[in-house]
Amino acid sequence: MAELKALCMKCRDANNKPTMQVMKDPKVEQNEKGRYQARGICANCGGNMFKFLSKDDAEALK
Repeated sequence: MAELKALCMKCRDANNKPTMQVMKDPKVEQNEKGRYQARGICANCGGNMFKFLSKDDAEALK
């Protein structure tokens, strides 16, 4: 499985902006509007992460 990176709202830089972190155990799902999304855990701090995906990226992660 490919490595997935997303913004983590808990991991902040010096300017208080979210940073890109690796998502552990991403679970790909499709919402009621038909958009694909990945939910997982931040590898750095353990916080919840969320990212919208394209159909091709979602199929690659399944």
